[in-house]
Amino acid sequence: MQINLDQLAELGYTVVPDFMDTKLTARVREHIDSLTPPIQPADDPDAGRVHILRHPIPGAIMAELLSPKLLEAAKIVLHANELRLLEQVLIRTDPKPPPHGAGGWHVDWAFLPRHYEARPRQTYYHMVQALNTVPPNGGAFMIVPGSHHQTYATAAKTTTPEELEALHHDPIGVAGIDTSQAIEVRPNDGDLLIFNPMCLHSASGNASTQSRYVYFASFFDVSAKEFWQMFRDENSFNERNNYPDSLREALPKEFVPLLEF
Repeated sequence: MQINLDQLAELGYTVVPDFMDTKLTARVREHIDSLTPPIQPADDPDAGRVHILRHPIPGAIMAELLSPKLLEAAKIVLHANELRLLEQVLIRTDPKPPPHGAGGWHVDWAFLPRHYEARPRQTYYHMVQALNTVPPNGGAFMIVPGSHHQTYATAAKTTTPEELEALHHDPIGVAGIDTSQAIEVRPNDGDLLIFNPMCLHSASGNASTQSRYVYFASFFDVSAKEFWQMFRDENSFNERNNYPDSLREALPKEFVPLLEF
């Protein structure tokens, strides 16, 4: 497996081509459609919805998606010894009328440099699986390349939890990030996008004629106890950690510890 770790370190993201077989991506698209309402025409009043499915997501295919290949990729980028699953998410972004473009710039967590520099890393990474080829303005993932350098440099100067929280909630203003430098990342069906959650990023409106389908999983090393305690203190903990019995039962025995904290 070839992961461009230099690009990931410099730009905050990288794409691994042809990571998932397209027969499997087609099956996951069908699974998403089975769990979400029908796609509406772009001129319909209900068009343009973004359907986000979190735990518990039914279906044995969710265990299949926790493949040895994906776990190995997560171990590589985290320098991890023993992985834990933070979440699995399925997303369908339907075509919509204007406006398009970025739908909300943010970072997913406010880590300190010592979390990022530790080995194993005391952070997590998002492993975003493209389930179809994304055309220009097709609801693509948007990112400001290299912006994690600014957010980490700003985090290094914080002296209170309140200052770190301010960075989390207003990374543009606090870290001075220029969103005009943002790009669309448009992977092909089966490609894997890996990105640093301290990069400024956003979803975008889908101006194309087809829906965009995504599966992503996030992992951290079992040693990241400080992060895990902060995550447990979040109100969303019970919602995100509610793994269904179908996932536990369908996982190979050696993968069940992914769900144990």
